[in-house]
Amino acid sequence: MKYFLSAFLFALLLPVLAQDTLQIMQYNLLNYGNYFNDCTTTSNNVNTKNNHLRTIISHVKPDVFTVNELSNTTSYHQMILDQVLNINGENKYRKAVSFNYADSYIVNMLYYNSEKVALYSQDVVFSAVRDIDVFTMYYKAADLAQTRDTIFFTCFVAHLKAGDSDSDATQRAGMVATAMTYIRTHNLPDNMMFMGDFNLYTNQEQAYVNLTYSYNGTRYFYDPIETEGSWNNNSTYKNVHTQSTHGNNVDCFSSGGLDDRFDFIMASRSLLEGGDKMMMLTETYRPLGNDGQHFNKSITDSPTNTSAPGQVIEALYGMSDHLPILVQLKVDANTGIAESNSPITAIRFANPSSGMLPYQVSLSGHGAMDLNVEIYDIFGRKQLSQQVRAMEGSAAGTLNLESLANGFYLFVVLDENNRSESRKFLLNKK
Repeated sequence: MKYFLSAFLFALLLPVLAQDTLQIMQYNLLNYGNYFNDCTTTSNNVNTKNNHLRTIISHVKPDVFTVNELSNTTSYHQMILDQVLNINGENKYRKAVSFNYADSYIVNMLYYNSEKVALYSQDVVFSAVRDIDVFTMYYKAADLAQTRDTIFFTCFVAHLKAGDSDSDATQRAGMVATAMTYIRTHNLPDNMMFMGDFNLYTNQEQAYVNLTYSYNGTRYFYDPIETEGSWNNNSTYKNVHTQSTHGNNVDCFSSGGLDDRFDFIMASRSLLEGGDKMMMLTETYRPLGNDGQHFNKSITDSPTNTSAPGQVIEALYGMSDHLPILVQLKVDANTGIAESNSPITAIRFANPSSGMLPYQVSLSGHGAMDLNVEIYDIFGRKQLSQQVRAMEGSAAGTLNLESLANGFYLFVVLDENNRSESRKFLLNKK
């Protein structure tokens, strides 16, 4: 079930719009903070990796930065925040937390620019292989403090089972199937991304089919660049390959050069069509460091890779055997409220409300009139409704909000011609 605002509510909230963009970055960090086998303190040194990652971050400047293959030791999660992101006087980046219900030695993480977005909620889709992390974010519109009206989006961050055996493919398929069940059974924003290292070799794999299959007429995710096929070791897809940055076997890094499309940012239909005030700019989707001329080669091999500054190419080569995926989201941010021709001149009630909400509505130039009073949550879902009769320019009533959870809501009044006014309020039951 989708939760778009109804037509009248969309019109009610239709503001004077200002556009902003969010830079999204998804990256497999190659055993960041883990030392075993060929990933030694020399070949996989975390201080060396931090130097590389600082160069990459300085170039990209991500607003949402999701990662795979991060050590399960949380001090390394903080290290990225303190020694890579919040440096040189910067202090805008924040991070999520790690649940790691699967008790994996490598985990996912999300970092974000707190000046633009905030973490609204976090959850986990459990699998025996690794957690799929679920992060719901909201955009910090310029008028958020006054209106409490904003745009939500959810990032599913997954690192699917690696390997080319039938058993590996089956486990990948199972992880995705569990995530799809989670989506169908939870109330999520329409704007969604499913991102990470999928370890897929072809779009015919069941994991990819599960990700893009339609359930009761709803398809949850699409490839933003519409480049489906048998990606593995196929030069037709040389422009979208993300692994490996190394042609030869060097210490911790996988070899073979760029010949696999393992890393993805998939998008919901709403995000592709801009149906809920946010749109993915598909033309900005790219694997950073892939110039289309290094199929089965290292990204530092001849010819010179000019897809990014030379120091960034060197940092990508030294940091990981994967390339990061970048894409931008266009945001239609609220900067003001549209004018209304509604006869409703005033709505009065106590704000915040402690549970019972007495209200009074005033109208101008009208006698008797039936009004609809409705309560919506921040996702635009109707929670309560009540009809009240206005007499001599005034109507009054009381709404029982005891069944609702604490949080911000929208109080909407509609007249007989569906002209409306609204007020936002906080429900804070003691």
